[in-house]
Amino acid sequence: MKICIFGAGSIGGVMGGVLAKAGHDVSLIARGAHLEALRANGCRVETGGQVIMVNAQASDNPTDFGPQDIIIVAVKAPAMPSVAAGIAPLLGPETAVVPAMNGIPWWFFDGFPQNGPDISFPKLDPGGALSAAIATERVMGCVVHMGSMVPEPGVIRHIAGNRLILGEVVGGMTDRLTEFAAAFAGTNLSATVTDSLRQEIWLKLLGNFNFAPISSLTGATNGEIGADPGLRKLCADLFEEAAEAGRRIGLEPGMTADERTMMGASLGNFRTSMLQDFDKSRPPEIDAIVGAVVEIGRATGTPMPVSELVLTLVEQKARGMGLY
Repeated sequence: MKICIFGAGSIGGVMGGVLAKAGHDVSLIARGAHLEALRANGCRVETGGQVIMVNAQASDNPTDFGPQDIIIVAVKAPAMPSVAAGIAPLLGPETAVVPAMNGIPWWFFDGFPQNGPDISFPKLDPGGALSAAIATERVMGCVVHMGSMVPEPGVIRHIAGNRLILGEVVGGMTDRLTEFAAAFAGTNLSATVTDSLRQEIWLKLLGNFNFAPISSLTGATNGEIGADPGLRKLCADLFEEAAEAGRRIGLEPGMTADERTMMGASLGNFRTSMLQDFDKSRPPEIDAIVGAVVEIGRATGTPMPVSELVLTLVEQKARGMGLY
């Protein structure tokens, strides 16, 4: 398959590396020093105790690559408007777009819930640019359960986890879905398919929803949050509010607040991606990870006093830093 990685950073780099090694025609879109290193030396992917050297075409201009079979979009939510502006040259009649992102994606409330309130959160798709650029029928969702990093330009280090959960936004099982999952066979990533994509997104989000803003406001690692009784209770309160809002539109939490908090705390010294964004003065994914959940609460009439307060605080922190 012809596959373009739109955002060949930590997550996109690992996915691109293993797919290139599996024999697929992979191209990489990146920028800055990382792009310069990819062009000069190729992409070094460290995964599963081995090193994969990927000598793929790399550019910051999608017009260099032409229409693709698959486009994996691996940028953070605040960068999605730039994807909407640049993705057209990569789209052919049958091209599938696979966002591999944190939080609630822009398409989540398109036709969902079928029986429930009409939920709209324009901050996920400013001006409708994403919906206009990428038709919902093109989208296959990807829930990423792995951690990776870019220790230096041109180098991707796969740290933990290896699960990808793939599903059609419009539901059902399709040939393109099973074929794309099969592309990861024999690689260091394990791809499975689901007919309950939104539920899988929700299960992952419930961990980020509490740990991400708490870590960003306090500077605490996951382990430190789990070890502090006050922060641990705050995590549980946020989880319970979000879980109730989700239940009202048919999304189940999958575990208890204590179980989810223990899972997050078990990551020890891990610094959430939102905290890392604040550390590096990058726009954090507040809307996709926190704001969208609070909006579900508002639309369903679910009381979310703790979540509303935490959202206000993390938004103001970001505004004060010029990041939101």
